Amino acid sequence: MNAFRALAVLLLVSFPAAGFAAGEAEHAASGGGLDFLWKVINFAVLFGALFYFLRKPLQAMLDKKAETVRDLLADARREREEAEAKLTEAATRVAELQDEAARLKERAAAEARAETERIRNIAAREAERIRTLAAQEVAVRLQAGIRELKEYTTGLAAGLAEDRLKKRLTEADHIDLIDRSIDRLKMISDESAAH
Repeated sequence: MNAFRALAVLLLVSFPAAGFAAGEAEHAASGGGLDFLWKVINFAVLFGALFYFLRKPLQAMLDKKAETVRDLLADARREREEAEAKLTEAATRVAELQDEAARLKERAAAEARAETERIRNIAAREAERIRTLAAQEVAVRLQAGIRELKEYTTGLAAGLAEDRLKKRLTEADHIDLIDRSIDRLKMISDESAAH
């Protein structure tokens, strides 16, 4: 509405000024100094009327534009501050995450070392247990082997002794041995009856 009013004022002012300018052209032929004076007056009236009628709408428009610019600057400043705060927060979180990652890595490495040491200890105990069991099994088998060897040698020695005795003992030696054994058994029997 203000723009329409300003346009109407401009048209109203320009028509008389145009007529006045045409009249001046006729007068210009008659006198040059007066012509210049009318042009200056025409200019002053035209721009004075324009200033009077357009001052408030232009001022309001400029005030509105200035307010919009101030609001945009304030919004931009606020958004920049928010962005900086978010950036600071993100940088802090990244640093915290890096610290946490370093702590987790260190803890995992410590746990891996502890687990490796635990497995090493278990393996050492298991190897010692296997060595002990193997030594016990070797000892048991050695004793069984010695016992078998003793039984075998005893049996072999008894067989050899029997063969030698059979070869050396004659029938008379055999009868004499039996008689001596019987006499000895009688003595043992008499002694035990006396007690």
